[in-house]
Amino acid sequence: MKKILITKFLLNRNLTKALLVAFLAYSVHVKAQNYPNQVILSTVNYQSYQAPTGELPAYLESFTEDLSGSTITRISDKNVFGTSSIRIRHNYAKDQTWNSDGSLIKLAGYPAAILDGETFDFLFWRDIPSYGRWANTEPNYMYGTPGNQFVKFNVLNNTRVTLKTFSEYSSLDFGYGEGNQSNDDKYVGLIGQNGSDRTLIVYNIESNQVVGTKNIGSSGDLDWFSVSQSGNFAVVSWRTDGSGPTAGLKSYDLNFENERHLYDITAHGDLGIDAAGNDVMVAYEGPNGWNNDSYVYSARLDGQGVTPLFQYPGGIWGGHISCRNTDRPGWAYVSEQCCTSHDVASREIFAIKLDDSGIIERYTKHNNDVSPGNGHSTMAVPNRDGTKILFASNWDDNSIMTDPNPPAWVLEYPQTQLSTEDQEVEANLLSVFPNPTDNVVTVKVSGQNNSISAIQLHDILGRSLVNNVINNKNTITIDLSTYPKGVYVLSVNINGKKQTKKIIRN
Repeated sequence: MKKILITKFLLNRNLTKALLVAFLAYSVHVKAQNYPNQVILSTVNYQSYQAPTGELPAYLESFTEDLSGSTITRISDKNVFGTSSIRIRHNYAKDQTWNSDGSLIKLAGYPAAILDGETFDFLFWRDIPSYGRWANTEPNYMYGTPGNQFVKFNVLNNTRVTLKTFSEYSSLDFGYGEGNQSNDDKYVGLIGQNGSDRTLIVYNIESNQVVGTKNIGSSGDLDWFSVSQSGNFAVVSWRTDGSGPTAGLKSYDLNFENERHLYDITAHGDLGIDAAGNDVMVAYEGPNGWNNDSYVYSARLDGQGVTPLFQYPGGIWGGHISCRNTDRPGWAYVSEQCCTSHDVASREIFAIKLDDSGIIERYTKHNNDVSPGNGHSTMAVPNRDGTKILFASNWDDNSIMTDPNPPAWVLEYPQTQLSTEDQEVEANLLSVFPNPTDNVVTVKVSGQNNSISAIQLHDILGRSLVNNVINNKNTITIDLSTYPKGVYVLSVNINGKKQTKKIIRN
């Protein structure tokens, strides 16, 4: 294990050095974050589901799937792991499986299997704390709630440190298993319990202080409690649909002031950030929405409205949603697992843009039959930049469907290197001006029959900042005013061919 960590440290150090050299040489060579083609939902012609043929793919042997050309690898095996329990799969769609730098993966259970985040090799078992959640800012740590304590767990040496004991409660819960810290690891939502009496708690991990509490007693059927990704909101979801005091979806300021009733329907979903940068809840709709051809919704946590996301005849009916792609805001990843007789997105994993555009990215058929029970739910989870997706699947294989849980799989969408030099592209076909710029740049394609169909913008580390479908325009503008000064790589799809250009923001 020490050899693996040292190797990764050297690789990271060499990568940083290479990026610095590239910058000083006034050229850019970065690993782009590529995603499947973006399509408008209304143009998709869904086909009937076809079960996989042939033998079950072998453990750690990769293959290329047909829908997006992604690589899929089975990363667990009941014989290798010595169990068919939950420890051969991951925990839940809202529980990020990759650590903050992508070098490690955790699966479910106690102890939990820790895998190499790149090769998927088994590394070791770890005694993670209850509801162990990866830290978002430190790659080797998790947070959890054993007993009435909030602890920080070191996954490398299998030790934990108690950050705070909540002695006024007999037990402490991490949002009933569906909570997460804010993206900066500053705030977390907890539930303190004394028998049936419950208190919602917002705890500041950084200052070791309780920011706010709200006693909810024993009334109502509480589903989950969490803080938002930005750390600006505390969010409560009740199992009962409706608008009453213990029904629907509600948000508060962190001190539990300013209650907002957000929506009546509370189904499977996750807290995310929409394409405009707003904190939102993204979830499946219920029958009332279906009657209006709305099958997934996005509700702003500031109470400023609800946006229908999946509007397609026949719709989708059941599965899970994940917004754990925290380094790629503006998207939610959906694993649809309802009824193979229903053609729309049947057994499909896709991403949907969190605006009213109806844009989706189709990744793969997960081939999972959920009929054996909830333990066989797909529950797809993207990694932090959304280029990899971990999911559970029995692969329509009878020998697995008799087990209590199916194995875990990872999809990897093909990634490429972006490279652009400081020179004109294809005889002035693509123009970007002014460059350098203080804020807005204009992108223009010359030639009567040339047009722009898509653009992507990456920073020097390859992180995706803009990924938009364009309706065949010759000229567009991009506002860089909200981004730090530095070097960016613009990719422009012109008549089906991708061209790249470096942009410098002063």
